[in-house]
Amino acid sequence: MADTQANVFAQAYAANIMQLAQQKYSKLLPICYQKPNVKGKTFFQDQIGKWTMSTKGGRNVSTPNNDPNLARRMGTLVDYHDNRLLDRGDELRMISDPRSAYTIAAAASLGRQIDTVIANQLLATAKSGETGSTNVTLGTTAIMAHVNPTSGLSTQGTAATLTFARVRMAKRVLDLEDVEMEDRFFVVTPQGLDALLNTTQATSSDYVAIKALVRGDIDTWLGFKWITSNNLSSSGTVTSCFAMQRYGICLAMGDEPLVRTDERSDLSYSWQVYYELNIGAVRMEEARVVDMQLTSE
Repeated sequence: MADTQANVFAQAYAANIMQLAQQKYSKLLPICYQKPNVKGKTFFQDQIGKWTMSTKGGRNVSTPNNDPNLARRMGTLVDYHDNRLLDRGDELRMISDPRSAYTIAAAASLGRQIDTVIANQLLATAKSGETGSTNVTLGTTAIMAHVNPTSGLSTQGTAATLTFARVRMAKRVLDLEDVEMEDRFFVVTPQGLDALLNTTQATSSDYVAIKALVRGDIDTWLGFKWITSNNLSSSGTVTSCFAMQRYGICLAMGDEPLVRTDERSDLSYSWQVYYELNIGAVRMEEARVVDMQLTSE
């Protein structure tokens, strides 16, 4: 890897190190169900489903004793880490203290890694069952029965743009599964948001109370809180955007993300900025997630 340290050596006008354009921290962490301080290599989240009451049928009849509809999902914790070294000689030649800038950049890197894990695991094959031995894929679930395959609105199909009809379809899929109206989110690429900003239904005051074009974004529309991300799962020219409800994914952390700045006596007392992340995620319920694939322009 090329040494870029000389790029920030002191200049008369360089009183501070400016952070280059980058996502500052995780955008998707706040929209997930979280399990903190998980110990071990794997984690489990138990679930309880729905059942139907039975007719009593008379006086003093036997009390029904039906087993609850229980399920379980399994996730795997993975360690991620990185390190940056700052030579003392480099530090002496700088006007600003670069350690704080390195730490801020490290936190931004942690946030992007969290988003990548969430986006990938939300659409990946989930592990289910008592020991996590059963594979469950998103594309083979009952929610596809709600989508008319002749309408061109299949969640598993692709389209160049995100349209009003496709957003309505995602809402319909969640509604037909009785997914809670609260805490619904739609995560899209900047291209997907740009397409919506060119849609009358998304920007006209006849449809929404906010003035989307004033700020250049969409905050809440059709019951979804909208989030743009450049860390979504891609394959070739296809990127998987998604609509979801908070309990559609479980995120687990072994501990809080670690960022440490220390002197390394074994490396000429250079400053080391080390950061580590122990994280895992698993999709909890297919009915709460709608994959919306878009082709890049």
